[in-house]
Amino acid sequence: MRITAASLALKISVRGQMKYMRDHGFDVTMISSLGPELPEVIAAEQCPHIAVNITRKITPFADLQTIFRLYRIFKKEKPQVIHSENLKANLVGMIAGWLAGVPVRIQTMAGLVSPNVPGIKGKLIRWAEMISFRFATDVWPNSHSSLRYMLQTKMLPAKKATVIGAGSSNGVDLVKYNRVAIKADRLEVIKKMIRYKTGERILLFAGRMVKDKGIQELVAVFTRLQQQLPSLKLVLLGPWENELDPLNEETNTAINTNESIIHIPWTDEVEYYFVLAELFVFPSHREGFPNVLMQAGAMQVPVVCSAIVGNIDMVEDKISGLLHEVKQEQSLYEAVLFALNNKESMQEMAEVLYQEMVKSYDRNILYAQYRDAYLALIRAKAKQ
Repeated sequence: MRITAASLALKISVRGQMKYMRDHGFDVTMISSLGPELPEVIAAEQCPHIAVNITRKITPFADLQTIFRLYRIFKKEKPQVIHSENLKANLVGMIAGWLAGVPVRIQTMAGLVSPNVPGIKGKLIRWAEMISFRFATDVWPNSHSSLRYMLQTKMLPAKKATVIGAGSSNGVDLVKYNRVAIKADRLEVIKKMIRYKTGERILLFAGRMVKDKGIQELVAVFTRLQQQLPSLKLVLLGPWENELDPLNEETNTAINTNESIIHIPWTDEVEYYFVLAELFVFPSHREGFPNVLMQAGAMQVPVVCSAIVGNIDMVEDKISGLLHEVKQEQSLYEAVLFALNNKESMQEMAEVLYQEMVKSYDRNILYAQYRDAYLALIRAKAKQ
C-alpha cells in the first residue's frame, strides 16, 4: 500500500512507481486524500485507490479519525508492506500500521520540515517526525545529507535508516526529460504562452509558489538584474499555496505587474520550458531530493540552487552547477549574475550534471532497487 497525503503526490512525487511494482509481481493499492487528478492517476498506474482524508495541517482530532480509518483498512486488507511519503502521511500511516500489525512499515523522508520552522511549531513538527520514525520499521531518507543530519541530531537509530541507491524519491524519467523527445510544433505553442521573443534570456523556476521555495529572494534578484539586462525574463512554473506559506505583498505585486515575469500555474510539460531556459534557478529553503533539479540535469540546463540538504547531494559547486547561501538575496544575485556572464562555463557544468543523472538517477534503476528492498524486508520479517 502506497500512502501520500495529497493525490497530487501520487501523480508527481511517486509517479510510475505503483505501475512498476504491479508489473513486477506486487498487488498495489494507493491511498491518499481525494483530488481532481485521481482518475488520471488510477488510469496511469493501473492500481486501485482508497480515499482517506489526510490533512497537511496540524489537526489532532482529524488525524485521530484518519489513524482509525487507516487501521480498519489495514486490518481488512492485511498488507505485507505499507510505504508512506510526506510528513502527515508518515505520521498517521506508521501509527495505524503499527496498531494493525503490518509487518513492514516504510516511510520515505523527503525532506525534514522541523529544522526550518522556528519556535513551538518547529518543536511540534520535530516531535511528529520522530514519532513517525518510532512507529516505522524502516526509514528511507531520500538523500545522504538528510540521513547524516538525522543521525547527527539523533532523530532515529542508524539501524532503522538507509538511503536507497544514490537517493531521490522517484529518480528521473530520461525518456520524457530528453531534448530529443521535444516536438517542434508543441515548443512553438509554449513560446506563445510565455510571449517569447527572439533574443530573450529566460530564467526558469519550477515548484510551489510559496516563501519556502525562495520565491521572494528570486523575484527581488530578478528585479535587480532586469535593470542591467533588459532582455531577461523570469518564468515561474507552479501553483499558488497562499494558505500554507504565502508570499509577501511586494513579491505578489511584482509577479502580477512586471511584464517580464510570467507565471504558469500548472503544466505537465516542464521539459519544454527547460529547452527555452538559459538558466534554472532553485533557491529553495528546504528540500529532500528535488525532482526539478534532476529534470534540469536531464535536460542539460545550467543550474543555480541553494546550498541545502538535497540540493547538495546532486550539485557540486562550480563543478555541476552553482550553489548560493540559503535565504541570502545577495548570494543568489551574485550566483545568477556570474552564470549569465559565463555561459560557456555553465554549459560545461550542465554536462557534468547530465552525466550524473544518466549514471545514478535513472528512474528504472531506482524502481528495481525499491523492488529488491521490499522483497528483502518481506523475507526478513517472514524469518522472524
